[in-house]
Amino acid sequence: MKKWRDQIDNIDAEIIRLIGERANCAIEIAKAKAQEGAPLFQPDREQEVYAKIARLNAGVLSDESIKNIYREIMGATLKLEGSIDVGYFGAEGSFTHQAAIYKFGHSLPLYAFRTIDEVFQNVQTQKIKYGIVPIENSTEGMVKATLDALRKYDLHIYSDSVMQIKQSLLSTAKDVSQIKKIFTHPQAYAQAQNYISKNLHHAEWVETASTSEAAKRVSKEKNPEHAAIASKTAGEIYALPILVQDITDYERNFTRFVVVGHDKAKRGKENRTMVSFNLPHSTGSLYNALRPLYEEKINMRAIESRPDKLQAWNYTFFLDIEGHIEDEPIKRAFEKMQPLTAGFRILGSYPVEETNRPYFS
Repeated sequence: MKKWRDQIDNIDAEIIRLIGERANCAIEIAKAKAQEGAPLFQPDREQEVYAKIARLNAGVLSDESIKNIYREIMGATLKLEGSIDVGYFGAEGSFTHQAAIYKFGHSLPLYAFRTIDEVFQNVQTQKIKYGIVPIENSTEGMVKATLDALRKYDLHIYSDSVMQIKQSLLSTAKDVSQIKKIFTHPQAYAQAQNYISKNLHHAEWVETASTSEAAKRVSKEKNPEHAAIASKTAGEIYALPILVQDITDYERNFTRFVVVGHDKAKRGKENRTMVSFNLPHSTGSLYNALRPLYEEKINMRAIESRPDKLQAWNYTFFLDIEGHIEDEPIKRAFEKMQPLTAGFRILGSYPVEETNRPYFS
């Protein structure tokens, strides 16, 4: 055993030396970025690094484990390069908080905001560099507050991260039958609707701004008739026991989170672009606006409409498509679409992560 431990000690010394050497290289790169006016955090480069380490991985550790190690190295390096403050929606322990850690690691300063709009507002006024918010759930669709904020503020989607989520029932109650009030966010309530209708149909739902806020509130009140639907992590943070683990209706329950900021992302290997626009009240206006995507063979991942806040009975459409605005087919499609729409805006064009993600619970 001593032989192998001595060998590990020697390897650790070399790893630490090389991490320091890597950090010094990153500091020099940061100086070059400053001269060019380039952002410190670059999603296209992040995508390249993760793809590279997956290729180099000999397979003793999983690709995900290697990525977790490198995420912390890169986060610590970013902190050395300059100030990058990241805001997230929800209290500590929320799924967005976990997504922020999963995206940036533990080294960068993270700040909680009660609403999605507050995240955008603080990025807009440059009190923080980036914000991370949920934009889409695989079972409940687009997050309306995020769509509204993307239209309201002059920011861009810069990067994304996809997580598979499990909701848990947290309470000091000894049995589900004791619970008379359920505290949680509307998305979480919808994601556990089958379980609730079978086991908690007698309980009143109290809406909260986030799942972590629900856990925090129920923990503080210490009422065995109250329960929160939130993550297992939130239960651990707020010392709230898990009464029932994983009450999510569908196993493949994914949420996609996006990083928003003033920066515009460069093209990566895999990309997505989101745009918004309004349409005239005329027959075939939506068909005509979307036809250029078909003509240029561009895949549309999602379409959503939201009421226009400035004009009654008018609607803003949001399109999520594959590709980057630097792609020639997308350039041509947008040139055709703009004369057919009003208020056409590119909300973000950015590299996307692969969707092989661990459960968040």
